[in-house]
Amino acid sequence: MSTSDNSVNPHFLGHMTSAGAAYEAVAIEDIVTANGIKLLAKDSRLDATTCDQLLAHTLKKPLEDSVRMVGGVDETAVREAAARLSSKHDLLRSICADGRMPSVGDALAGLKLTPQLQTLLTVYGQQQPGRLEHAVGVAMLALALARRLLPGESDLHRALATAGLLHDLGELYIDPTLLDTQRRLDPTQWSHIATHPIVGHRVLLAVSGGGRLIAEAVRDHHERLDGFGYPRGVSGAVLSMPGQLLAASEWLMAMLGSGLAPVSRVSTATRLIQGEFSPPVLELLNQLAKEHEELLGAVAEHDAGIEDASRRLGQLVRTLEHYRAAKPWLDERIGSVRAPLRRVIEGGVQRLLRVQTAFTSTGLDHEQPQVLLRELAAAGDMDMWLEVTSILRELVWRMRDIERTLLLRAGLLSSADQQVMQEVVTRLRSGEPIPA
Repeated sequence: MSTSDNSVNPHFLGHMTSAGAAYEAVAIEDIVTANGIKLLAKDSRLDATTCDQLLAHTLKKPLEDSVRMVGGVDETAVREAAARLSSKHDLLRSICADGRMPSVGDALAGLKLTPQLQTLLTVYGQQQPGRLEHAVGVAMLALALARRLLPGESDLHRALATAGLLHDLGELYIDPTLLDTQRRLDPTQWSHIATHPIVGHRVLLAVSGGGRLIAEAVRDHHERLDGFGYPRGVSGAVLSMPGQLLAASEWLMAMLGSGLAPVSRVSTATRLIQGEFSPPVLELLNQLAKEHEELLGAVAEHDAGIEDASRRLGQLVRTLEHYRAAKPWLDERIGSVRAPLRRVIEGGVQRLLRVQTAFTSTGLDHEQPQVLLRELAAAGDMDMWLEVTSILRELVWRMRDIERTLLLRAGLLSSADQQVMQEVVTRLRSGEPIPA
């Protein structure tokens, strides 16, 4: 994590060194220690020896403000990434289309990022394949949504687009092994993941080209209006509209990135996120889904087959059964734990109840749900099949997201609270308490 005393984060330095295999990292000014010793002269290249020296000292200025990547991500690379995404995703292209305004890709390319922000974006984009496209996609959506909801506020539009490009900047400061999506983490490890918006906020407040508006939107991009987001768990008016728009943009990009019937997913999911975004944002998301209903038929063939749908149904039924069995224990726990943990558990329960209500709406909440699912598949009604399987997919995803958020939020609490949360998650996952 970046620190207030300008010590160098080893994970960020490691990512920058890796990016140096493709781009040259050069000092844009003398790099000086806090006590005035010059470690590196302006225009010098960073190498392995230099990096060892940087890690051994506290600097006068943040390293992020003193280095640029020669030949790194520039306006041309951003425009090309936007063009690739537009050609790949019909929904994204349609959302971003507005004949009255410059194209979203051109607007992003015209942001005039400082060398420091270009360096951060370059290092982020080099983490793994697809990261630059993800950042550009979120920025495209943030700009498009801002143009619709906040017309005429050009300075805010530019700030949100910049925040979109750099929204996951904080991941550069986390042990990369913790970002492996296949790895199961404990609450303490989740705490590192949960802080990445705060780290991004801290870096963007200090670095040239950042600033308060950009930094605060990045800080809030995983928050939700109902208080069940992270890292701060803020709710109501505390969550700014720019933060909500960036959060909604990443949410939409995740739908597009799944490659699975994105229009259907957006249409379904907007009915399941009541209370998570403010009415203007929800109304816009619903409007976008309705505007693109004609694309549903074009993606139906990519939707779940019977075996995949059956597997998802089984996961959902088991977890809801575990929740019902654990409810007396959960009620007791909610009444006995400290207020911060109580709020987190109550938020998770409210999300679970919302999932249960949505599942009931499918008609599959029945004694023999698998039989009903197969009868539905055999009926040959593709519109109904797409509707039901989209809901199943979304509900299973949301169940996993509830678990993830519970662990993320608990990771920021005490070790005793983390232990309670681990037992909550274990009971919901398996229906059994943690073995003694």
